Amino acid sequence: MGRKKTPAHSGGTAEGGVIHDKVLQRAIAGGVAKALPHTVPWIAGAGMLPVSALTHGLWGGAQALPWATAGLALSGAALTAVTWAISRYRHPLGRMQSTGTTVVASGWLLAATITSPTARPTLDIGLWLGGTLAAAWNVRNIVRPNEANEDQGSALTGAGLFKRMFTANAEKVGVEVGVRNVKAGAHRITATAELSDGDTAEDLQKATGAIEATAGLPMGSIVVTPNRRNAGEPTVTLSNPMLLEEPILWFGPSRPGESVAEPLRVALFQDGEMAEVILPGAHLQVMGMTGAAKTTAGAWGFWGELITREDSALIVVDITKGEQSIGPARPALHRVVNTKAATKKFFAELQATLSERLDHLAAKDLIAWQEGCGLSYLVVWIEEAADVFDFIDMDEFTNLARMLRSAGGSLVWSLQRADSTQMPTIVKGQGGSKLCFGVANAHDAHWGLSEEQEDAGARPEQWKATQPGMAYGEMPGIAAERIAMPMRFLDWGTSNEARVRNFRAHCAAWPATARPVDPITAKICPTPGAAYVAADQAAAVNETDDNDPEVTNVTAEYLTPDPELDDSQPVDLDAPLDEVEDAPLGSGEKMNSATANAVLDKALSEFADGREFQPRDLRHVLDTTGLGRGWIQKQLKVRIAAGSLEHDPETNTYRVRALAHA
Repeated sequence: MGRKKTPAHSGGTAEGGVIHDKVLQRAIAGGVAKALPHTVPWIAGAGMLPVSALTHGLWGGAQALPWATAGLALSGAALTAVTWAISRYRHPLGRMQSTGTTVVASGWLLAATITSPTARPTLDIGLWLGGTLAAAWNVRNIVRPNEANEDQGSALTGAGLFKRMFTANAEKVGVEVGVRNVKAGAHRITATAELSDGDTAEDLQKATGAIEATAGLPMGSIVVTPNRRNAGEPTVTLSNPMLLEEPILWFGPSRPGESVAEPLRVALFQDGEMAEVILPGAHLQVMGMTGAAKTTAGAWGFWGELITREDSALIVVDITKGEQSIGPARPALHRVVNTKAATKKFFAELQATLSERLDHLAAKDLIAWQEGCGLSYLVVWIEEAADVFDFIDMDEFTNLARMLRSAGGSLVWSLQRADSTQMPTIVKGQGGSKLCFGVANAHDAHWGLSEEQEDAGARPEQWKATQPGMAYGEMPGIAAERIAMPMRFLDWGTSNEARVRNFRAHCAAWPATARPVDPITAKICPTPGAAYVAADQAAAVNETDDNDPEVTNVTAEYLTPDPELDDSQPVDLDAPLDEVEDAPLGSGEKMNSATANAVLDKALSEFADGREFQPRDLRHVLDTTGLGRGWIQKQLKVRIAAGSLEHDPETNTYRVRALAHA
């Protein structure tokens, strides 16, 4: 006795008329729904007639008309201003159309109140302008969906969600901003921000942290980049920092066998795009604290790409860590420099070849190195550069940096903190390109970032040494909107043992002998891995500190107080100093330590009045003593530690401390 089932075919036949009626009803309803938006402008225009008839009846008399005219004029002007202001985030054409409609409607209402809406030509003008505006709105609705429909259509897309999220949360933190030209990719969304009058890109950059917090986004998700063409329309980029939470294994060389002029693939941005850097024509500063992976990620990442390029010559200088950083890469390096004596020897030889390199390029009518010019591109990578800068002649190094850029080479110096105590400001100016890994604090970050990166919100102090390989970069090949976007350098393995093993195997597969250099470059690295190793070792045997003939252990000197600067004895800077026999300028003879220190003390006494000075103001001391800049720096550090000098690292200036109270 179950329910009787009707066969499917009979149901379709019996109910065919009902189905047809439902389809027809839906079609009619859909047509009406689509037509309704187009009737709104006409209905609104027609509604102006009874409204104007009412205002004419109320205020058309002689006594009320002056007041009504003034009131309606002011109301129309205010309504027009409001329309213009609230539509500032719409397309310029839409803004003009909505504001123009308000002007025409309020103006006609004023005229109809004075003359009557049926008076001629008030009625004719109303019909003409009203019909034109209504038709214009119809055209706009047909050709381009209005803002409401557009928002509905994109509400569930990445672009629509970003637009709503960004504008709403910006408003919560007190920033009025519009968004247009939203483009959603696989791992990022970019858009053009439209700032309100008086706001700047810097104001929006300062608010990004608050917007991220309000929206519940990870720190560093939003990057704001100024637009050079329009200061009021910066670019906003949203990406996911969590993409870089785990190490990313090295993909292998990007362009093996090609020129070093092609980009080097070294890292992955948090928006999923690869970081590709163009090294020729630029010097590079690499900075980061111990444990931030400047070497195993930064240096090895660059080296891993450079040794696969047929026209590159890679020379590494490291007098501090030695084989720990250089060892796995030795087969792929054209020259290794790991002692003080070898470093001085190398830089002297490099300087001697620069004129010949420049002449070679000039003979080919080239003002800079380019692929196929006949010269190998030199990359001189200086690890723990502060230790190198402490004993070489920095004036000569600065000149070398100026020339090498034009002669087909790049200098890369890597150090923990690039302040003026570690390297002269003029050398930093020769760099231009910056790569900053994790640092201890915001003050240290200042030395590793450009002003543009800081303004855009780059914060390497957030990583410290907890996320090795994370960095910010401002280098040729990196777009302006990414200079403050975190990237993670590709990792050679998941453990230190694996990193060394994999990097060593890669370097063995790409030996320097497979990349022969040109005859000029061969003068400083003729036989990779052989001749210059022996020569540098021979130089190391006889190595002495020629900046101080009586000191052979610099570390011991820092740890052992100088008896001449005994803190227990008050120092009177105004007391007369013993006469010191002057040495002939340019004689090349070096004074002993005691005599040289007396000359320096006499020079410092000239600043006992409290004036600031810099090491360059003591150049005459070097001429007199025959010693080098490294000796001056070391002696100034000793006096700072003893309390007789004050040092301002921001300006790299010194001041003799007043001891009159002592």
